[in-house]
Amino acid sequence: METVEKIRARTEALHALGLDQNASSDDIRSAWRDIAFHGHPDQAKGDSSGFTRAKDAYDFLRKEGLAGKGVGSGKPRRPKLRRRILTLETADINACRALLNNALPDRSDEVETPDSELMCKSDHVPDAVGFFGRHLTFFVSTPVYEGANRVALPTSVLASSRQTETEVLNFQSNDSGGGEVVVPEAITARTFPGAKSVRIRFDADQQMRDEFSFAH
Repeated sequence: METVEKIRARTEALHALGLDQNASSDDIRSAWRDIAFHGHPDQAKGDSSGFTRAKDAYDFLRKEGLAGKGVGSGKPRRPKLRRRILTLETADINACRALLNNALPDRSDEVETPDSELMCKSDHVPDAVGFFGRHLTFFVSTPVYEGANRVALPTSVLASSRQTETEVLNFQSNDSGGGEVVVPEAITARTFPGAKSVRIRFDADQQMRDEFSFAH
């Protein structure tokens, strides 16, 4: 059963017992005992529809581990977060490149690229983004260079709108090569709507992506 379906099934099961999503394990057991007594066919003049529905709901919640003793609050457990990596669309990458090209058009170290863009070796654009809940990890195939670096990121990857919004981040590196940059919380909150954290991994290859995907 998919995650969304599980959440819906748990909500419906709790509703069948007359409970909301904040119900504890004690609440679930108490509600079932009350329905089992008052809704039993012997007590309900032979009408077993409510009793059967409640029993199915309680059995489901018990199998989900939400109705046992010692479960703590007994609130429905959050589904385990899954890691996934999304290859950025060409439109997102082009928007990032365009922002870098327009940000400092008079740079003296510009070099031509095959598509006549003006990015230099210390400019970076990601080609993929990893999701772990609302934690984002951007994967950049180019290495950082000692000194000043710029990276353009699509900031709307968690937004429902498909209109790409981008932002250039500047940072200093003490050496060259691979590495990870953690975007400060203040910038994350202001620039990446809905994100809890943002990391950028440079000189990222397929192995690095695989390690992200299968990390526990």
